[in-house]
Amino acid sequence: MREREDAAEQGQQAGAMGPAEVEHEAALVEAALGLAGQGLPSLHLPSAQAEFPAGLARLAADARGRERLRLMLAEHPGLTLWLEGRSEGQQVLAAIEMEHAMEAPDPEVAEEAARAAAGPEQTAFRLRWAAERRRDYDEFQAYLASPAHTAASDQARAAMMEAFDRLHGRTT
Repeated sequence: MREREDAAEQGQQAGAMGPAEVEHEAALVEAALGLAGQGLPSLHLPSAQAEFPAGLARLAADARGRERLRLMLAEHPGLTLWLEGRSEGQQVLAAIEMEHAMEAPDPEVAEEAARAAAGPEQTAFRLRWAAERRRDYDEFQAYLASPAHTAASDQARAAMMEAFDRLHGRTT
């Protein structure tokens, strides 16, 4: 947890990365892990002995970087398995997941990734992914604002408070 906070502080101190910087960092990470040039979606796994690229932590410390990492995981699903097997990788995955539902998609990241794509297939994949991510985010935000969610949240809170009161011998 402290390491994630340190990485976030380093990202803030260095200033937020722009879309081009994020794409450059992502390209370096993909090259270091042997993922560059793979067909999409790639089931290629990095070597078990591959060094953990420092660029992964830098990307995970920034909202734009996390968005690009989400795209990278969509393009290379096997990367998740490789990350899960390393403590640094678990921290990267945790950063991505913890912020996923609340971070709005960054269209500049997707546009830059599409511009930097190696070919039309990869460009189409990245643009389709960005559209699906936007749709999923908008649907989730609509759900959070819905009366159904509010009612379910209120009901869950009331049940938890009732259980807490029973546990501590309080009556209402």
